[in-house]
Amino acid sequence: MTWNSEAEFVKSFLSTIDYIHRPNKKDFEVWTEVKTGFGRPDIAIVEYNPNVLESRQGRDQKSLVAPLSTRTAFALSYLSTCRWVKIDNLGKFLNVTRSQLITVVQELQSRSLIETKDHLIKLKPKSEILAVSRVIVFEAKLKHWMDAIEQAERHLWFTNDSYILMPKVEGKRVNLIAHECDKRGIGLSFFNQVTGFSTVLKPAQSGVQNSPMLWQINERLVGGAYEREPVFS
Repeated sequence: MTWNSEAEFVKSFLSTIDYIHRPNKKDFEVWTEVKTGFGRPDIAIVEYNPNVLESRQGRDQKSLVAPLSTRTAFALSYLSTCRWVKIDNLGKFLNVTRSQLITVVQELQSRSLIETKDHLIKLKPKSEILAVSRVIVFEAKLKHWMDAIEQAERHLWFTNDSYILMPKVEGKRVNLIAHECDKRGIGLSFFNQVTGFSTVLKPAQSGVQNSPMLWQINERLVGGAYEREPVFS
């Protein structure tokens, strides 16, 4: 089949059972054109722990529906690397005013993401609050594979599972594209409606990266706001 646009190609891919009904049986959501601040992956497949998600969604929904602020996403990324820290040190990391810091802490509290003790703050165990277990992203291109590789490489800041997705190619071009993907640490997959979906090369690593974007995705998932973009710009 010949696609007239990348949008048609993506739609065709998502309408098949090749990837979406894959055998690992993990719970997931599929998002498209996700705004990350460093590009928009055409497809993002967000795998998650349903028990954590259910537990998080069982709390006050009003605080979860609003998009997570960018500043609070950076706070979560920082706190996830610490134990107890001084609230003032969080403010220094964020480089914010006192009133802005109070707003961040209030947002974290409203989402039940932190514990506080006097002047100290700590993130709750990630096993209780981080529902996202994996984020697999695809940059889809019909022809311009080098552009796709450069775009896919940008997504490594929040996930190791970054791929380019193209219609099936033949001969030496496969090796050429795979070699360049391998150099960048990204994966290579092909798709057409006859032979289906196939992965020629997996990324150098797998798993999510601790980053503000990971927490944006997590809170977007928890809030059920998968039709709304994260607020990175």
